[in-house]
Amino acid sequence: MRKLLGIVVLVLMWCSNGFAEDVKDYQISGISIGDSLLNFYSENEIKNLDIVNYRKNTDEFFMLTGAEDKSQEYETLSFHVKKNDNQYIIHAISGSFFYKKNFDKCLDKKEKIVNSLKSDFGNLKSNEYDYKYDWDLKSIAYISDFEFKNGVVRVYCVNWSEVTENERDFDDNLSISIQIDYFTKWLNNRT
Repeated sequence: MRKLLGIVVLVLMWCSNGFAEDVKDYQISGISIGDSLLNFYSENEIKNLDIVNYRKNTDEFFMLTGAEDKSQEYETLSFHVKKNDNQYIIHAISGSFFYKKNFDKCLDKKEKIVNSLKSDFGNLKSNEYDYKYDWDLKSIAYISDFEFKNGVVRVYCVNWSEVTENERDFDDNLSISIQIDYFTKWLNNRT
C-alpha cells in the first residue's frame, strides 16, 4: 500500500503493518516515484510546464515545475524526469507552498511537518542542515532529510535574498520532496 505525504493535513498516512523502508511507497498528491506523469496529466499539460535545467554540462534530469495540484493540497507540484523519456517517469516529486515576505511562517510550518514525520517515520531520524546557494551566498535553504534505503524524503524552507527575489522573481518557499537515491546523488554532486 502506498502512503501519502500531505502538508495540509501535516500527517503521513502509513500502513497498519508499520514502517516502510522503500521511498517509493510514499506519495505526494497521489503520485509516487516511478509513476508516469501521463497517468496524471495530458501530454499537452506536461509540455506547458516550466522546464528547469540544473547543470550546464549535462541535462540528464530536468525539472518540470508549475504543475497544478489536482488534489489541491499544495500550491504547485514539480517533477524531475530524464531527458528524452516520452513516458515522463518521475524520479523526484515536490509539493510546494510560497511565502511572500513571510519567512517565519515558512519555518513554523516546516517545524510542524518535520515533527509529524519524525513521529510517523518511527526509527528514521532527520538530518538537519543548511545550504547556501552559489549565485549570491545569501539565499539559504533550511533542510531536514529522512533517509530511506533507496531515497529521501526532504522538507525544506528557502529564504531567498532580496536581490534574488527581485532579479529572479522568487518567493520564499516550503517544499516536501520525495527523491530516489540515484537522483539525490546526482543532485548533490552537480557542479
